[in-house]
Order: sequence, then structure tokens, then C-alpha cells
Amino acid sequence: MELRHLKELLQGATKAVNANVASTLPLAREADEEAAWRGHIASLPEGGVSNATGKKAWNIADFDFLKGPCPATVNPSLWRMAQLNAISGLFEVVDGVWQARACDYANMTVIRGDTGWILVDPLMTRQTAAAALALVNETLGTRPVSAILITHTHPDHFGGLRGVAPDNVPIYAPQDFMTYAASEGVLGGNHTSRRAIYQFGLSIEAGPLGLVDGGIGKTVAKGERTFVEPTHFISSTGETHEIDGVRFEFQIASGTEAPAEFTFYLPDHKVLCMAEVCTQTLHNVLTPRGAQIRDALLWSQTIDEAMGLFSASADVLINCHNWPVWGGEALRKYLAEQRDIYKYIHDQTLRLANLGHTPDEIADAMIEPDWLKNGFHARGYYGTMKFNARAVYQMYYGFFDGHPVNLDRLPPEVEARHFIAAVGGRDATYDIAVQAVKDDALQWAATLLNHIVFSGEAEERDRALLAEVYRHLGYRAESGIMRNIYLSGAKEVLDGISPLPMAGGRNADLAATLPLTDWFNAYALRLNPERARGVDLALNVKVGDELMQVMVNRQVEFARLGSVLADADATLTLTQAILEDLAAGHLSLDEAKASGMTVVGDADAVARYFALHDSFDLWFPIVTP
Repeated sequence: MELRHLKELLQGATKAVNANVASTLPLAREADEEAAWRGHIASLPEGGVSNATGKKAWNIADFDFLKGPCPATVNPSLWRMAQLNAISGLFEVVDGVWQARACDYANMTVIRGDTGWILVDPLMTRQTAAAALALVNETLGTRPVSAILITHTHPDHFGGLRGVAPDNVPIYAPQDFMTYAASEGVLGGNHTSRRAIYQFGLSIEAGPLGLVDGGIGKTVAKGERTFVEPTHFISSTGETHEIDGVRFEFQIASGTEAPAEFTFYLPDHKVLCMAEVCTQTLHNVLTPRGAQIRDALLWSQTIDEAMGLFSASADVLINCHNWPVWGGEALRKYLAEQRDIYKYIHDQTLRLANLGHTPDEIADAMIEPDWLKNGFHARGYYGTMKFNARAVYQMYYGFFDGHPVNLDRLPPEVEARHFIAAVGGRDATYDIAVQAVKDDALQWAATLLNHIVFSGEAEERDRALLAEVYRHLGYRAESGIMRNIYLSGAKEVLDGISPLPMAGGRNADLAATLPLTDWFNAYALRLNPERARGVDLALNVKVGDELMQVMVNRQVEFARLGSVLADADATLTLTQAILEDLAAGHLSLDEAKASGMTVVGDADAVARYFALHDSFDLWFPIVTP
């Protein structure tokens, strides 16, 4: 069957699937739209925000297409969420508390202190944070920034610091923030960054056929990411502080949505901020971009603790994404349901596991609790029940499902070649995939076509059909980020990799805070074992007041903070900036010496050391071998 006819079949089937969603869910929810618009006092300026290179960093007008009716290429439930997340501008929550929303991926909350603005979570980039503060000052009157709070360790909540933080401003963060803020993504950083391009839809255009939403916001801004080190750390639940005349009561929520996180209550305003522990969607127990597993049980218990601490007196609940929950009765129900969705996924995953089911079987068997049909704030616009069930399984049991066939699985290229041969060749496999498309068994069709691609035998028709299947899996997805992943895969399998200028780039401010031991641990994982065969090499590396012993032998690199190695091949004294430029290949040894590095001992050993390491390319293939 010609691809044109298969496309027509897919279009009809997707239209029917999405029409069924519209008929089975009560999507006409005026109360949610009213809640999202409530308190709106200013719109975002026209024209958007430019980054340091003069290119567009953020423009909410990119999503103006959402003002129209839902097209057949978007799940109607996701379309509704996307429309709500596009409601943008400055909003008054209560007297003295405002939020700048849809100025970036997260919200920036603004609290009136005695002498200035207290800012909570200054967005992802310098440019968007500065633009949000400018909107605040233009609308409410210019005041200085008197304090900043960072609720947790994810960069969409602190990357804009240099756009709003004056010198010596007090900055509050949760205990252990510095342990995780820079290091959480360092060891796996290149892989995480590549997958984040898929998750946030950074390579696809906004529109009915592409990016429509990111679940907890639209997508991430493409500006300069910065950092300023916090000055105060919140260490315990029940801790209270008066910050520029405003009383704060804190709860530690570390280990839930982030490894270091707090929520807080403003008793004089009766406003509860749940940071990112709660949002207007089910969150990720394991984010698709890659991170450490989060504890779903602890997550539910933390929300329950917040209910006991704050919900009896709170009148409004705000989060660092999406829109508020208004009224004490509504926020208590909201908290109970947010608690229960994580507890439900946790308990049902373990129930099914203890009945002998594997993670894929558990994901397939996981059913929505009855209340979720109306509990839209806990639906899967970001995380999904299936994905989270697999994450809970992984936390308790690991990636191995207990089945002997999965002890040492074949790599995808080898398995694909065996599969194609067993089926009878590429054409036979393609014919089965065509039948799967006719049967609307899209996951099976994608599996078959993916084997053709990874076998190395794919032709244009194979890739074209796989791309079309991925597109329609994306068009049906309720989760904005799962849609982004499918559509990014469709683009890449058809067009190949097209590297983008990453405007956000590396956060040099944050990297400068990385402990030297963490830096060397991250560099050590670049050691190529083939090049290191037979190498026995030792260096002393002095950076500032710190001295590292760096040893390479047995095809392993190990770094130790401490005293001088007496038998080192060489001793280097340099700045961390020069060290990073050497490691990245931006400086030669001679250029580093000219910039101030000194070498005592065997300079050739230093050159050999840096030559042992791989360079990481962000744009490695995902959907092709």
C-alpha cells in the first residue's frame, strides 16, 4: 500500500481516537479557565524577549494558534491544558503577592516586602527574568529586589538570577542545594541534555503539527542561564524566617520532585506555595530527559504533611508552574488528590509486582482511579501513569525484570538484524508493519519499523512510515512532553540530526561553583579505556587553594583531594577556567602556559593525560543506529 494511503488511514484513526477523548472527558471546564485568568492585571509585552545574540529567547505569541479550535492532530485534553498554560502576564494572587506566568517555563512569584520585592524562582534565563521583573515594576511601581527564594535545584527556577539579583541580595535555598544544583546533571549531563531537546520540543516548531505544550508550562526559554550562590539555607520543616518584614513558614520537601526542595506558607497572606511538589498535572517520578528516580511514597507523604501543617488556614495555593487553587475547601481537595495520585501509582505498582508482573506488564495493567476523570490537575499532561509505574518498579527492583532472557539483552542493532532475518527480510517486516498500521496497532508498527532502521537496511519508505507512526502516536498523546518526544523522533528519523544553536548553552556561573572533586569525577568518565591501556600516570593539579592527586592506571582514572604526590609525573598550577578550556580542547598546553598555567615536571605527561579523554558530542543519534 502506498504511503499516501497509509497516511490517510492514520489521519482517520487519529481523528477518531481524539474525538473519543473529547466525548469521554468533561473538557468544558470554565472553572479552570476562570482560575487561570483570575487576578490578571497586565499582559506580556508584544514582540517577546531577545537573548544575548539578538535572537528570540521567548515569545508567548508563538502559541497564538491555541486560540482556535482543537485540530485533529492534538489530543483534546492536551489542547485544553495548552490553552490554560498560554494564559500569560502578571497576576495578583492576594494583596501583596503576584505571579508572572508564561514568561518562561516556570512562574516567578513576587511578594511585597517592607523595602522591596521578594522574588521566588527567577525563571530559566537572564533575559526572561529581567523582562518579568520589568513588567512587575512597570505595573506595580519600581522597587528594588530585597530578597530571592529558590525553591529547588532545577535550572528553570534559578537560571535567571543575574537578570534580577543585585549585589549582596540575600538568597534563600533548601539545605544541600549546592550539593545538587551543579552536580545533579554533571556526570550524565551530555546524555541528559540531548534527551531534554526531545522532551521540551526544542527542535520542532510550535503549532498544531508540532510543539503545543510542556505540561507544566509551554517550553524552556532560549536565553543565557546564570547563577548566584545562595546566602541562606533552610534546613528543617517548621523553620520560620521574617524576610524583609514578611513571615515565612517552611517545609522541607527534598527527595520528592527534586533532591533539595522546600515549600512555604505565608501566614499573613494565607498563601501556601507548594513549589513543584504539586502542579496542575501529574508530575514525573522519573523524568524522560533522565535523572535519579524520585520517591513516589515520600512524595505523597510530603503532600500529606503539608495538609496537616498549612491547609486548615490557607486560602490560596500557588505552585511554581501553572495557576493557583482558590479557596480553602478547593485547595484541601486538591492536596488530597495530588497526594493520592502518587500513593496510588506507588501502591498499585508494588501490588502488581508482588503478584509477579514485570514493569511493562504493570504499565499495561495500570488503570486510572475513578476520580481522575474529573481530577484534571492530576491527569498526565507531564508525567504519565504508565511511565511513572515503570519508574516506581525501577526504584524498588532495578531495570532487570527477573526474566532470564533480559539478563544480557542484545544491543538494538544486533537484535534488529536477527529479527529482520527471522521474519524473512526487510520487505516482509515492512509488510507486517503496514498491516499493523491498518489495524491501528501503532506501537507494534513502530517496533517493526524501528527494527528495520536499526538493522541498517532501511530505505526512504521505511523511515517515512516510521516517522508517520511516531507523529500519530504524538498526535494522540495527552502528555505534552511525550508528544514532543514522539514528534522529535519523527523529525530526526526522516531528516537526520540538524544541530541547533543552543542559546542557553552552558551555565558558566553554576559550573564555577562545582567542587573540584566533582569536576574531576566528571572528567574521569571521559577516559577512553583503549587509549588508557598500559598507562600509569600521576599528576598533582593545584587549582586555587585546592590540590588534587590525579592518577590513571588499570584503565581507570581516580582523583583524590589532598596532599602532594611525591612521585607525580608533573605538577600543574592553573585556574579552573584554564583547566576547563584545556579539557574542552579550547587551549593547547602552550596557550595555557601563556595564560598563566605553570608545569613542573614532565610536560609531555600532561599532554598525554588530556589526550586520553573522549570529547562528548551533544548531537548523538537517538532514533537511528
